Amino acid sequence: MKTRAWTQLIFLAIILVVFVGCRTRPPVFNVENANINAISGKEIKLEDVTRAIVSASGNSNPPWNMEVVKPGHIVATLHNRTHMAQVDIQYTTKGYSITRKDSADLNYDAEKGTIHSGYNKWVQRLDSNIRMKTNML
Repeated sequence: MKTRAWTQLIFLAIILVVFVGCRTRPPVFNVENANINAISGKEIKLEDVTRAIVSASGNSNPPWNMEVVKPGHIVATLHNRTHMAQVDIQYTTKGYSITRKDSADLNYDAEKGTIHSGYNKWVQRLDSNIRMKTNML
């Protein structure tokens, strides 16, 4: 009886390994031309948008390191254990886009356009935080 239980346990372990190993990666999540809808009604300056995007990092865990490359362009980098995600944030006073720039240890497949699901969660959280901050302009 014990041999049969061990056989079943080993069989289930093999099925689990195959199932987890064959799991497909999701497509890379990018944000294209998200609108900035300020509630104040006042004219928005590019510097205001820059401050809002940079401050959005503080609400992320782990936080993104924001580097303002030039007005209208920020490179954001996130480190989590052995993983690294880097995105380009292009923006104007009317909207912004977030696109993958680089990554490490996230199983990125350029041909299929897929990546580890953790990357998408981080970028979605960043997008949500940016929307929240820019809506307060």
